[in-house]
Amino acid sequence: MIHGIIFDLGSTLMYLDDEWKDIDARSTLALVEFLHANGVPVGDNFVEAFRAARSHGWELAEETNVEHTLGQALTQALSGLGYSSLDGLIPRAVEQYFALAEIHWTCYPGALDTLHALKERGLRVGVISNADDDGLVQRTSVRLGFSRFADPVISSAGFSYRKPDPRIFQHVARIWSLPPEEIAMVGDAPRYDIIGAHRAGMKAILIDHGENAWWQSVPAELANEPGIQSDAVVHSLLEIPTVIGRL
Repeated sequence: MIHGIIFDLGSTLMYLDDEWKDIDARSTLALVEFLHANGVPVGDNFVEAFRAARSHGWELAEETNVEHTLGQALTQALSGLGYSSLDGLIPRAVEQYFALAEIHWTCYPGALDTLHALKERGLRVGVISNADDDGLVQRTSVRLGFSRFADPVISSAGFSYRKPDPRIFQHVARIWSLPPEEIAMVGDAPRYDIIGAHRAGMKAILIDHGENAWWQSVPAELANEPGIQSDAVVHSLLEIPTVIGRL
């Protein structure tokens, strides 16, 4: 019997209501203005260096299952341009970068109703998100109301290991003092959510919102791995309470 449910965050409980590339462009401009206002007069080469460092961080995270944060990418980019002593400016700069993006995260229909229904049944509810900034995950979870129901809310930026590494799933099991077989993971990405949950000994539910994003596909090298197949598939969060009763 399932006693705990872990949800992925982006593209599972919430979605962006604008194009990411447009949000990133505005956010990067705001970051440059913030740096200038705080005595770091970066030039035209900063944007390219910052994006290259972040892309490299994403590649490292995929290869190692250890998160590379936006703060690390920003530090790397600025250091490469000769700015090495910033007196605690990096955390404020990171928050400034994400300030515009945060307002574009929106709940999927039924998200809060589903979390409420699960809590009413006495089930434990938590969140695990692969993200390169913990502050973004925590603030957004509070703003959208997820943190009213979910405890813990864990990001890979805060924990270090990222899905599908089983250690981030096992961390939740330890917090709840539940055996893995009594926990189910709900997520949109087989390569992260489904296979990671199975590696940790948990059940896995795939939610398909019909978006067909690249990270929601199954990589060729994982296509024949048994753990990539979910225990159930849903197309709406409102289906979760019913499906949980069947696992």
